[in-house]
Amino acid sequence: MEKYKPIKSTRKNKKYMVLTDSGIVHFGARGMSQFKDKIGLYSDLDSNDKKKRELYYKRHGKSAKKDSAKYFSHKYLW
Repeated sequence: MEKYKPIKSTRKNKKYMVLTDSGIVHFGARGMSQFKDKIGLYSDLDSNDKKKRELYYKRHGKSAKKDSAKYFSHKYLW
């Protein structure tokens, strides 16, 4: 597994996982939609709805630490 390269998660309810300096981070709730899946495995769940994206950022905030699930979710799904 390459560092910082997302792959399909081995966890039941997560979409992706990535190896970081602090360990493996799983992110993205399986079954939930996202704005745009930049990796492509779950692109059938893309909403491309700007209002939904705006509400997501309102709930979660825009900034995140580099090795967090929030960071990777923002980078690859929202």
